[in-house]
Amino acid sequence: RFNPRRGLQLCALHLDFDDAHRLHGCPLIYALHLEEGVELPQGQEARPMPHSDLIVFERGDGGRCVRVQTACPHHVCVVIFCSDEHLHGNVFPDSLEPSVTPGLALLRLVPYARKGRQRSYSESCQACAFTQALAVNR
Repeated sequence: RFNPRRGLQLCALHLDFDDAHRLHGCPLIYALHLEEGVELPQGQEARPMPHSDLIVFERGDGGRCVRVQTACPHHVCVVIFCSDEHLHGNVFPDSLEPSVTPGLALLRLVPYARKGRQRSYSESCQACAFTQALAVNR
């Protein structure tokens, strides 16, 4: 539901058709890093990087969505979904001016495989098993 008190933001919505499909999805892992001695400006303590939020829709053509805060102080954020089935994207910053506090960084780990690489890996495993079977039968 649209809330007129909240501003609208652009986001780079897409589907990742080349990602290898997993039954329950693949995780995206986010960890906020704050260098020692760096203080977050007042008002940013709870939400230091709103432009890093992830939007995930219920279907590939849209529908309802959730906005996930990925930069969480003192926490690791893990989002699990099928990126080839759910429309998703990161929110664009409100401005092109640098707005990130120096000494603040967001680590994003995406442990997934591409469909072609998954196939190649499966084929090489099958070839390896076949070669081992030949060696045992000799």
